Amino acid sequence: MNKHTSKITSKSIEQSGLPNDYKKALAEYIWNGFDARATEVHLDFEANELGHLASLSISDNGSGINVETIDDTFGNFLDSNKRDVPDRESFQKGHKGKGRYAFSTFANACSWITTFAGPDGKLLRYTIVINKGDLQNFLIEDTVIAKNTTTGTIVNFFNFFDLSANLLSGREFADYLASEFGWFLFLNRKRGCKIVINGVELAYNEIIGDIEDSAHEIGDDKFKVVFIRWNRKIGDKYYFYFLGKNHKEVARKHTSFNNKAIDFHHSVYVESPFFDNFHETTDENPVLDFSGTNQTHPSYKSLLKSLNTLVSNKEKQFIREVQADKLIQDYHIRGIFPEPGIKTDDLESVVKELYCSEPRIFQSSNNQQSKMLVGLLNLLLTTNNTSDIMGVIESVVDLTDEEREGLSGVL
Repeated sequence: MNKHTSKITSKSIEQSGLPNDYKKALAEYIWNGFDARATEVHLDFEANELGHLASLSISDNGSGINVETIDDTFGNFLDSNKRDVPDRESFQKGHKGKGRYAFSTFANACSWITTFAGPDGKLLRYTIVINKGDLQNFLIEDTVIAKNTTTGTIVNFFNFFDLSANLLSGREFADYLASEFGWFLFLNRKRGCKIVINGVELAYNEIIGDIEDSAHEIGDDKFKVVFIRWNRKIGDKYYFYFLGKNHKEVARKHTSFNNKAIDFHHSVYVESPFFDNFHETTDENPVLDFSGTNQTHPSYKSLLKSLNTLVSNKEKQFIREVQADKLIQDYHIRGIFPEPGIKTDDLESVVKELYCSEPRIFQSSNNQQSKMLVGLLNLLLTTNNTSDIMGVIESVVDLTDEEREGLSGVL
């Protein structure tokens, strides 16, 4: 094997913020497979007679690691060349090169057996090895011609610690992978993207709390929209994903609902021929007709309004049907509500309505503020005195004119 040295010391690598548990560490290698345009990533493991982990590998059918650029990929750290690939998908997870060292969380050594297409189209294969005690150096074998195979990479891990077969076969690990990758697997489902663990495909559908398909027509443009509310926090921020031909993601935009409601985890997928020639630009000026369309197009602006309305309605539905009952139960447990009385049901109804109208009031309140607010609402019900209630609420949170008007209507 030939020895290569990365442009950073082993100590610096260890202090750079590598994953702190096996779940996050293994997810790094799965992401590396999808970053290499894989459609399938397989995680396979075996236990020995004593039940200890005997073998663990993660394989993918991606493009492999070109040996000609090995010093730019494995040789760099916190500056991965993935971000410089001109024809990449819009999403790249492993852009800082940390993933290759994540094995040091649970294993003492790691190897990559990788197959890639050479300049003449022939498939070439070689092996890379890194040891935990010498992270800055990596060894590579001579490249050989690979026959009767496809491109891809097999990552093997050796000499395990703090990791067992039981952990890998447990529910916690499967749930973590579903939360981390579910949004991505759904986004790329028509490309056939999947994660397979010991021959069983990961069932991310189990973390979907609500899913709704809808069709939107704006002028001559038609859009297919899929809204998903996830039951758990996901491995991405909350986005509108815009897909064109071949279901390829061409753009994404943050929804405006990232922090408004607790546990409102969601993704929105939009597919349309409109995005076949869509190019998001840094400025807000229209582009020429022959250049396609950008975010200034009237159909795109109208689409965003419809999408925001859709998510807003879904958020309100979620708060009313799920979170409001949790809030009432939590308030009873914490002693926020006064002693049960003739107006208890009415008080609960008012609190629910206020929570549905403006959840920030309750999210930002501590116990003392919550008791004060609920006490005043109870006083409102018993005395019908509403003169100062808005002023008290505004002392807790800042309200916009629209929020103030809506809240007044609820009161």
